[in-house]
This record gives sequence, structure tokens and C-alpha cells, in this order.
Amino acid sequence: MNEKVNISPLCYAETVRASMSLLAEVIIHDTTLREGDQTPGVVFNFNDKLQIAHKLDEVGIQQIEAGFPAASQVEKEAVKALTKEGLNAKIFGFARAVRGDVDAVIDCDAYGLVLSFPPSDIHLKYKLKMTKGQYLNTAIEIVEHAKAHGLYITYSAEDSTRTDLDFLKVVFKEVVKVGVSRARIVDTLGSIIPTAMKYLVSEVKKAVSVPIEVHCHNDHGLAVANSLAAVESGASVLSTSVNGIGERAGLASTEEVIIALQNLYRIGNFKTEKLSELCKLVEELSNVKLQPNKCVVGANIFAHASGIHQHGVIENPITYEPYPPEMVGQKRRLILGKLSGSHAVKLKLDEYNLKASDNELKLILTKIKEKSEERRSALSDDEFLRIAKEVLGKQPQ
Repeated sequence: MNEKVNISPLCYAETVRASMSLLAEVIIHDTTLREGDQTPGVVFNFNDKLQIAHKLDEVGIQQIEAGFPAASQVEKEAVKALTKEGLNAKIFGFARAVRGDVDAVIDCDAYGLVLSFPPSDIHLKYKLKMTKGQYLNTAIEIVEHAKAHGLYITYSAEDSTRTDLDFLKVVFKEVVKVGVSRARIVDTLGSIIPTAMKYLVSEVKKAVSVPIEVHCHNDHGLAVANSLAAVESGASVLSTSVNGIGERAGLASTEEVIIALQNLYRIGNFKTEKLSELCKLVEELSNVKLQPNKCVVGANIFAHASGIHQHGVIENPITYEPYPPEMVGQKRRLILGKLSGSHAVKLKLDEYNLKASDNELKLILTKIKEKSEERRSALSDDEFLRIAKEVLGKQPQ
């Protein structure tokens, strides 16, 4: 365990750990290139997909849901190209329960198929217009067709969390019998709570012996929490997207899930120092801007503005940082503004080899606060230097 990671010891309390069914490894099945591509306003072209896939591979992502080959010829070519890129990550193609969709994935020579077919009463009635019997017959027929072509099949039961639980278990049982390799529980509308997700995973585990994957949407802000709850019940695969992009409110964020798994559960061996590079690449190519307070990779995560916090971080970073910025490819920043304290100013002076008396230090701090309040923002290093040199009687640069 990284000694610079300092989290609540209750995470490792015997009673807490005994309540979990954790596995030694959790696979990240990243769907930035498929679900992320469905983000309103986002269109990844061929080169975008190649760049993102290579960066995912550098991080150590084990599986990539590369796209929906039946959607267009360009999409099909991109998925096919990724299967030939020599990546360590296994490449999956997405398909509906339509023979043509599955054939498009087969044509790409992909390792795996994500077969999406919603068994909820809502979808059966309004979208599919099928009975449960018709649904099962179609599911079995499509799975048999895909399996005959050697695909690893992840059966993605769209809208799982609003599906009758008994029927969901029947669906998974029947498709596993004819060749499904993995059962994917999908919280399509982000409409479940973590406790219920733990229960749902445990119930599906009773029905089938194949690995369980979860794909959690973020409509109630619980996508990461629900993904981790699933892990606590023994789910071994998490479907995530970089920066959480996807339909509506998006998905569980790849980078957030990885850091939570590694720091809080001691699971994973990812190259986390490359996460900021990955997230910035996806931000640039998707043109979906990251919030500054976004955890793990936001601009403010390791930026300290309060004098109280600055003092603590200067003495020992673990006072106000649960893990070091270098772990995710970031750097620590002390923000000089109206809330700054003398410790941060002293450190900044040292950085520029400037010496100040106690009175000069106080005056520099006062001017920094005045300037910050007047302009309603923090100061840049150039502005700090100008103030410092004026107070110290040096010629401002």
C-alpha cells in the first residue's frame, strides 16, 4: 500500500471488510469510444478513437468497448482497426439483438461482443413490443449465432434495475446456457441506490456462475457509488467512461473508479500517473470541458487557497490530501488570494529566492489580499512577484 495514501482506517475495519465479497481483480471495461461517443454533441472520428484507445492501453485498461460497428462504415472501420493495433486491451464491439449488428462485430474480428437487449416490462411494452416468451426466443437465437462465430459474449441487459428480478434471473440463466460468457447488469437511468445494487448483484450471482459486469449511469449522481457497491458484492467487471461522458448525465468515470478501487479497496495495478493525460486527451477530443472541482483530475483538486489548508499542506501534505498529486499525474498548487496565509507567501518567496522581514511579509500578504478582493480572483505568479518586489524595494520585472 502506498504510504502517501492516507484514508479512513474504517475502510479496513474487520467488520467492514467482512461485509464484502471482494475479488482479487476488477476489470475495467472502458466504453468511452462507444457510450462516450453517444454524448450529445460528441463525435469521435477514426483518429480520435485510435488516440484514446492507445492512451487507455497505456493506463492498463483491460478491455475496451470500441464502438457500434453497425452504426456506420467509418465506425466499423475504426473498430476493425483497433483489433489490429496490437493493444494489450481486448477489443469489444457493441450490438443490439439484431443479426446484422452481430455480423458487423464478427466482421471486425473483435475479441468480444456486448449484446444489448432490454428485458424490462417498460422496454418490452413500449420499445420492443414483445412478450417475455418472444424476448427469450430472440435472445437465445442471437446468442447462439454469435457464439457459433467464437465471440466472447457479454449479455448487456439494458434497464436491468427496472426489470422484474425473477425474469432478469431467468434471462441470464437461459442465455448463459447457450454461450454467454458474462452477465452485464445495466442501470440505464441511474435509478438504483448502492444498497439495492449490492442486493441485485448478489441475487444474479445466485442465478449464474459467470462473471458479473455493471454499467451504471449517473442520473442521480450515484454511478461510481453503485459501481463500487457492485464490487463489494463480487462483481468483477465495471463498465466506465473517461470523464464520465455518455448519454444524459453520463456514466461512472473510469479515472474515479480506478482511484477508488486502488486507494479504498486495494484492488488494481493501473498506471494511475497517466490518468490526467488520458482525461485531458478525452476532454480535448470530445470538447466536453472538465469542471475544475472534478475529483482526481480537476484543476482544483490539488490547489489550496485557504491559509489554514496551505499551512497544513506545507507541514505535511497528508493533512489535506488523501493521495499525492503525482499519483494521477497532477501537481500541487498553492493559490495566493484573499484567503492565503503567511506560510504560503513565505514558501512562494523562497521559491523565487526572495527574503523578507516579518513586517515585509505581512505587508506583502495584505497587498495580496487587497488585490484579490478587488479583482475577485487569485493572483498569478507574475502579479505576486510584482507586489513582492515593490514591498522589498526591488525593481519589478
